[in-house]
Amino acid sequence: MEKNANDNITQYWNENKLEPVTLIHDILVNWWVILLGAITAAMIAFVASNMLYVPQYTTSATFAAVSRSGAGSYSSLGNANSMAETFGKIIKSSSMQKILQKELGKNEIDADIQTSLVGETNLLELRVTSSSPREAFDVINTIMEHYSDISYYSLGSAILEPLQEPGIPLSPTNPLNANSMSKKAFLGAGVLLVLLFAVLSYLKDTVKREDEVESKLDAKSLGAIPFEYKYKSISDLIHRKKEGLLINNPLAGFDFVESNKKMASRVEYQMEESKAKVLVVTSVSENEGKSTVAANLAITLAEKSGRVVIIDGDLRRPSQFLLLGKRVPEEKELGEYLKGNLQMRDVLMESNFPGLIYIGGKNCYSSSTELVQNGKLEELIKQLRSQVDYIIIDSPPAGIIGDSEIYASYADAVMLVSRQNYILAEDINDTLDRFRDLKCRVIGVVLNGVMTFGGFTSAAVGKYSKYGYGRYGKYAKYTKMHRNGE
Repeated sequence: MEKNANDNITQYWNENKLEPVTLIHDILVNWWVILLGAITAAMIAFVASNMLYVPQYTTSATFAAVSRSGAGSYSSLGNANSMAETFGKIIKSSSMQKILQKELGKNEIDADIQTSLVGETNLLELRVTSSSPREAFDVINTIMEHYSDISYYSLGSAILEPLQEPGIPLSPTNPLNANSMSKKAFLGAGVLLVLLFAVLSYLKDTVKREDEVESKLDAKSLGAIPFEYKYKSISDLIHRKKEGLLINNPLAGFDFVESNKKMASRVEYQMEESKAKVLVVTSVSENEGKSTVAANLAITLAEKSGRVVIIDGDLRRPSQFLLLGKRVPEEKELGEYLKGNLQMRDVLMESNFPGLIYIGGKNCYSSSTELVQNGKLEELIKQLRSQVDYIIIDSPPAGIIGDSEIYASYADAVMLVSRQNYILAEDINDTLDRFRDLKCRVIGVVLNGVMTFGGFTSAAVGKYSKYGYGRYGKYAKYTKMHRNGE
């Protein structure tokens, strides 16, 4: 029963094109905006409450309706209600207003005067409310002193005998409650901002689900890699272990491993179909996990064919040596080979994985664009073609610097890695079109770091956080605008 219920809920989200996990993620990522907005609303409410607050002071007096002919109660209690209405009209009459103005020396009386019957009795209550406690007291006293002067013929055979004398009110009847208003404003603003970010998340044209790859992008889907938590223990988290989560890790989740293998099979099929050997793996922006995807792709292909080379083409921000656990000496740096200081045999390094050769380095080269187009890299790839089955090039993000386009001109195909709910579909399509304009074959897109309503699985996401791309090109601003948090 529980499984069927979950399936029904998942089907509902699918039919309505919603992915609640990405929606919740976008809300949580913007928690600081929601918090600041709620705090701001609370502060504004607090200040406004104090500025707009006008205290109101109320004083009252009670009268008994008695007969003019004797001291007994008014004989017609059934008419007490109408008598209360009449008394109220007398109090608010122009005659009474003139008396009040004259006695108090004011051109206008700013007080609320009300009369009412006390239950089913012959008792009447007179209440005066004003912003000044003294004014409230003066008004009610003046009324009590002069109401009989204008009420003789109006009240008939009844007279009003005061039972309770009024006093000066000492505290306002509407105490300032700025704290309560602040709390309500805080909660209200918080809820509104949560709803706002939920709507913006729904309307944001990113790729949130695997089935949206082919519906939103001009490319085939090569699979979806589930999100995998990089740190598998508290110790890893504390020490920020600098290792990528590869498929050979015994702690890697089953879905993560199988998804990478399925992705590799689809890539292999696409490559064999066009007899391609050299594949560029790139992304639009940083923090999309392309380096980890490239590493797992190379490892999986090496397990099948036994002859695969992975080239860390990101000379500005290399990361494959960390993912593969390689120590690269200076005399084996790819950058030094491209400068003409080394031979091809010098940069070929065995990895810890059977059949996989690694070429790369750990040093950063700011002149990477000049190095990759000086002819040495093209020569290296040509020599390797005849010796291996596949060459996987982990290139820099295509939306940040142009190195990936140069790599693509030496390669047979390009694969784009896109992180779930991270980059706008329009920008991904623009990147794909740029490669096609260069006559590069795009074999498809891999959706990475996928979290779904069906369950939270883990996936390694290649990080550039150690190095950052903030200083390079027009996409520095782009990355900040579209970043959803790491």
